[in-house]
Amino acid sequence: MDPTRATPEQALDAGIAAANAPDDAGRAREREKADVQAWMRRIEEARKFDAEARKQYARDRRYARGDSGFEVDTNLIGTFVDILVAFLYAQDPDVDVTTAPSAEPPDMEALRDTAEDAAGGAGPDPAAARARFEGLRARYEQRQRDNKAFADTLAIVVSRLWRDGRMKRHAKRWVRSALTIGTGWLKATWQTRTAPDPITQQQIADLQDNIRRVAALREQLQDEPGQADCDAKQAEYQRVLASLETRVERVVARGFVIDLVQAEDVQVAPGVLLAEYLDAPWIVHRAFLRAEDAQAQFGLPQQDMVKAARWRMRKPQTAHGKDTAMDADDVRPEDADGYESAASGGPQPQGGDGFDYVRVEEIWDRDANAVLTAVEGIDRWVRRPYAPDAATRFYPFFQLAIGEIDGERHPQSLVWRSHKLQDEYSRVRSAFAEHRRRTRPKTVFNRGLLSPEDARRVESAVTQEMVGVDPIQPGADIRTLFAPVTYAQLDPMLYETQSIMGEMERIWGIQEALSQSIQTAKTATEAQIQQTGFHARTGAMRDVLEDALGELAQYTAEVALLQMDAGDVRAIAGDDAFWPEGMTVDDLPALVGVTIRAGSSGKPNTTADRQAWATLLPLLQQGIQTIGALRQSTPDDMADRAEALLRETFARAGDHADPDRFIPREGAQQPLPVAPPPPPAVPPGAIAAGQVPPPAPQPPMTPAGNGSP
Repeated sequence: MDPTRATPEQALDAGIAAANAPDDAGRAREREKADVQAWMRRIEEARKFDAEARKQYARDRRYARGDSGFEVDTNLIGTFVDILVAFLYAQDPDVDVTTAPSAEPPDMEALRDTAEDAAGGAGPDPAAARARFEGLRARYEQRQRDNKAFADTLAIVVSRLWRDGRMKRHAKRWVRSALTIGTGWLKATWQTRTAPDPITQQQIADLQDNIRRVAALREQLQDEPGQADCDAKQAEYQRVLASLETRVERVVARGFVIDLVQAEDVQVAPGVLLAEYLDAPWIVHRAFLRAEDAQAQFGLPQQDMVKAARWRMRKPQTAHGKDTAMDADDVRPEDADGYESAASGGPQPQGGDGFDYVRVEEIWDRDANAVLTAVEGIDRWVRRPYAPDAATRFYPFFQLAIGEIDGERHPQSLVWRSHKLQDEYSRVRSAFAEHRRRTRPKTVFNRGLLSPEDARRVESAVTQEMVGVDPIQPGADIRTLFAPVTYAQLDPMLYETQSIMGEMERIWGIQEALSQSIQTAKTATEAQIQQTGFHARTGAMRDVLEDALGELAQYTAEVALLQMDAGDVRAIAGDDAFWPEGMTVDDLPALVGVTIRAGSSGKPNTTADRQAWATLLPLLQQGIQTIGALRQSTPDDMADRAEALLRETFARAGDHADPDRFIPREGAQQPLPVAPPPPPAVPPGAIAAGQVPPPAPQPPMTPAGNGSP
């Protein structure tokens, strides 16, 4: 509006609005401050609600690292965890993307009826009906090929995103966390460094990170009071700036990032079970970042960094030397945390003394469909709230829980189920060591029959030393001067541990051959029964793991569909990749189903798999020959099928040899004829197809004029 043409009323309204603008900004600032403080109080109350669970995390981790406190503390629990991790997650699972049932073409008879109805109803034109039928079939076959091509492309993309995100490294720690404390958390997000991205430990290094770091260092140099620290900041600033000038980096970095989040750093809203975390109104992810990294990432001014609470990494501690079972009362909820607050140890320093971390709270508010980010001590949102990717699930967290208890909020870990057996084993072994130590051979002697010098020589003698003595009574029998001390005999049954090991293996589902040396030789049948039992006992764990991996595969496919275009996909899957444009995540279930292949993440059971494939291979070979002959397939098509069968055999055998070395190349000679299938068996007395039946037997002829029969 032109102020020279405004009416007096309009000018007055504009003046009032301009005068009230600072007041409106101030009120908005106060509302944001109150909102941040309310959320921080809500988070602290929720952590107090789950304080006992975090205490249990600390206890379980002590047992997993072998801090039982006994003299002999054989770490059986840690060994069992290592064995199960190796079997449950030995490799990244195979992504299995199949076409949805809705994408399958209808029955041929239904297509023919549709074509006849469209060609003329009751009296259809045969030629028109045939043409209509061929058109419908071609359209459905093309749709089926497109869906199959999209499924193959999507499987390649998801597998590549997992590999680039170092899925195996984080997933093994994910499984280890679930086996140790009962629950494990993965966080999977798509990072684009030009847009707001969630807090992750696996940052994508790019030019923008270094630019933000330079800006933060420049601001610190302006406010640095000490000359020594100022010189250090100046040197770091020049070093980072020099790296920017000499190193060529991508301005834009994009990728799928997978993180392991410690269980104590994930806070699910009270009121729901952890197994139902997807229904929680909010979930908070706590992360600890270096102060300078947080300042650079969020663009915080120095006056805000002064108010931020500081943390430092907690020093590792052990419980060795107590000679007793672990005391449950000496564990605090804070012992599960990897960082400790500066406020808990007296005055809060700003930098120095290792307190150079800040606590970042990332709040995923499902009710508001927003992600909020706060730093402890700063009374405003350090990042503008934003909405996450529009996937079918709101939370990017994936929980793996082993040992759920009906009605309990937190699962029970296998460590806690077996910790008393671990204590009993350590107690027995420690008592056995004490018994052996106290049963050392001892000898007493008659000090009055030896001179003081000889008595001292006998007492100070070491093992197997020969000591000469002169008895006070000449000619005294030396055997009467010394006598061995009797001690309690060792009863092996008092220190038997096989029953304890059997119960431990039953809880953990581990067979004897995997956890200890074999005491009794077993036959091949017994070993096979043990192997089958091991797979059966660990089946529940594998089912839980595969369900979580299937959800992660579905989420990864949805994120790829939202964030990647055809050019990105072709860079991964090749020029022949099929990637429909404009499709949403709601359209995905109608085209394909995304999951993982069952059993593909664990250590393969090579013996059983090879036996099954050896049984199936002859049937496949005979079926290919029979079907090819009946369909009059070309030699090239038959060669393709034989080649695919050979490659599959190499893959199932686990051999890394190149099958191309054994596959013949195409030549200019005439193709070899395809052997016809063997003729079907003819029952006795039946006539085979194409054969002329033999003449019927005639009755015997009689001589002419005989008249007799």
